Amino acid sequence: MTLPPSRWLSLFYVHFFLGWGIYLPFWSLWLKGQNLTPAIIGLLLGVAQGTRALGSLFITTRIKRSEQLLPASRLLALSTLLIFCGFLLPQSLPLLLGLTLLGSLLYSPLVPISDAMATRLVAQIGMDYGKVRLWGSIAFVVMSTAMGTITGLWGSEAVLWCLLATQLLMFLGTLPAMSVPLTDGPAAQAAKSWWALLKKPMVRRFVLITMCIQGSHAAYYGFSALYWQKQGISPGTIGALWSWGVVVEVAVFYFAKRLFGRQSAAWLLSLGAIAVMVRWTGTAFADQLWQLILLQALHGVTFTLSHLGAIRFISKEIPAHYGVGTQALYSAFGLSLAVAAMMLVTGALYEDWGGKAFLAMAVLGAPALWLCRGLRPVSE
Repeated sequence: MTLPPSRWLSLFYVHFFLGWGIYLPFWSLWLKGQNLTPAIIGLLLGVAQGTRALGSLFITTRIKRSEQLLPASRLLALSTLLIFCGFLLPQSLPLLLGLTLLGSLLYSPLVPISDAMATRLVAQIGMDYGKVRLWGSIAFVVMSTAMGTITGLWGSEAVLWCLLATQLLMFLGTLPAMSVPLTDGPAAQAAKSWWALLKKPMVRRFVLITMCIQGSHAAYYGFSALYWQKQGISPGTIGALWSWGVVVEVAVFYFAKRLFGRQSAAWLLSLGAIAVMVRWTGTAFADQLWQLILLQALHGVTFTLSHLGAIRFISKEIPAHYGVGTQALYSAFGLSLAVAAMMLVTGALYEDWGGKAFLAMAVLGAPALWLCRGLRPVSE
């Protein structure tokens, strides 16, 4: 059985983000159901966050050619399914810790691998990345919303069973071949290691830009619900604000090629950096719901356009053999380590500053914008 590349990748994003829509919001609920203390739950979640970055760096970068991406996705999807089956066993803290380490290590490379497939297909057949990736965002919203009802009916144990179902779907979805095989071409050079890529000035600049922009979302991911609840906003409205941000994200993905198809990575990332300063400054001082609705619409710029700028840089503005390594650096540093580090900073600031902690996130837009001025395409 074969599938067109855009359909294959759309299904992969759907299956992955169905699982992510369970894991990210509800895994702590399952851990609580294992009679763990908040401190132990926090430890396990922190270990998972750090290990995800290591998986992106040290597993993804072992892939040297685009032809290896699809087999790697199959192997990692199967391994992740088997690891999560381990959570069905009677649990002890050492077992939980071991499964968390292995699961995060093997689960995390699936994101940069799927995005590496996407960047190769953008270059190879001109695939519209936004219209493929938007299905992942839709799947995340649908599943995270549905899980609220499911856990209300069947309790925290439903989290693991639903997660296992999505992992099985993800593995089965990797089995068909693509009708257009991924290839770097016969004259392609071997992939660069992530360490060698960090020696390239433009790649370093790109990584720093994405760390500033994506790291600026830490206060939002970690403390927006607490801050808005303190302002008297109901949990239902808080959920609606988060969903509204993802709705705008989907719209930007859909129209991105038409609206921004000719813009450079530097232009897209610059717009994201400006939006970082506006969004988080506004969030620090907003005290009306209509203000938050407007500010949440900027998620389509701070996250989505910035992510599209990163994909543009990787797919169009660097040599093909830089692609997988740069994708791994972006996933590890921009989407994982920067967010984790800024969550630690935000946690300390939020205790004393409350909502004004968002101002520290706004500050990150300034160095990102300055760095964007010198971002240029790379040639060998």
